Amino acid sequence: MKKKPFADAHIHIRGANIESIRKLLDIMAELGVTHTAIQALPYRSISENLSALYHKLTYDKMEVRAFGGFHCTDRYAEIPYEKQFERLMELGFDGIKLLDMDPWLYLVNGHGTNHESYDRVFSMMEERRTPFLLHSNDPRPCWDAPDGQYADPKFPSWDTIYNDTLDMLNKHPRLNIVLAHFFFVSDDIDKARRLMENYPNVRLDLTPGGEMYKNFSMDIDAWHDFFVTYQDRILFGTDSNCIKSEQRNRELNEFVRTALTHDGSEYTKKCYVPLTVRGLYLPETVVNKICFDNYIAFAGEKPKAVDVDGFYSAVEYTLSEMKKNPEDKYYDRAAVLLPFTGFANDPEQKIATDFFECVLSEKEQLKNF
Repeated sequence: MKKKPFADAHIHIRGANIESIRKLLDIMAELGVTHTAIQALPYRSISENLSALYHKLTYDKMEVRAFGGFHCTDRYAEIPYEKQFERLMELGFDGIKLLDMDPWLYLVNGHGTNHESYDRVFSMMEERRTPFLLHSNDPRPCWDAPDGQYADPKFPSWDTIYNDTLDMLNKHPRLNIVLAHFFFVSDDIDKARRLMENYPNVRLDLTPGGEMYKNFSMDIDAWHDFFVTYQDRILFGTDSNCIKSEQRNRELNEFVRTALTHDGSEYTKKCYVPLTVRGLYLPETVVNKICFDNYIAFAGEKPKAVDVDGFYSAVEYTLSEMKKNPEDKYYDRAAVLLPFTGFANDPEQKIATDFFECVLSEKEQLKNF
């Protein structure tokens, strides 16, 4: 019996260890995922875009797409976004993922995606209907003093990021865009309705934070109606990645699925912590759209072909540049500004170079087989 199609639109690989990434993908396939999109985060490693493309090229238990990001914390940070975009598209990436409206990267860049430096690339993406997943903001409590991670006034406020995102959408209304994590508006259904009405090309994904599902539970009937009304513009996602444990990735997948289908009564499941929430009791037709059809409508019927020669050339070139010119002022700056990345523990960027060397070694083995 043919497996029912099921898509997770939002996963991460986090680093370049091939074995751990394949294990993550195997878990997802075992859970019934048939289609997925790896959302690369090159601000974490110069190798992450190419790692996402590598797994699109080599993994065969699911249909894998690769969404590439723009470099801002390494030697390629000065390349204009439109040139980075063109190269990603030439190599065979299926879309773009940006974390640039996360408060930390907003701090690194000094501005949001409504800045003029994005205007040309966003116009290109509008013209081509390029799939685009954007992480913008974080939950409001993250700004609450004294313990909120963004309580420090050096960070932009929640409202600043929210308004800058709307400004971007006003300038580029034809972007084929998904706002990750429900755009962190699950605490305000009126704000969510205005977003969907004012920006008809915007889609939302359901990637947890558990606070989203707690907020839904506060008025489950109203949110049920919201999901039915906008059933064509909501996507399933989990944020599964290689840093999380196998158990955590399984729990996230089960948590989001159950939230869609469970009746309106309370139930308890683990997300990041055990949560007691209420299900959205959605009709099967709506669940099918959220779990597959809307992903295809967003990402397209088929993945783009990978330029295999171009991929290996990019690996060889980047590795050569890193060895020839090991100093990287942008990486060193990011090690200070982004302490959670672990950059300070990998000053020579061995995670990236080890990945590139492994890929090239594998290529030679295949040639000699």
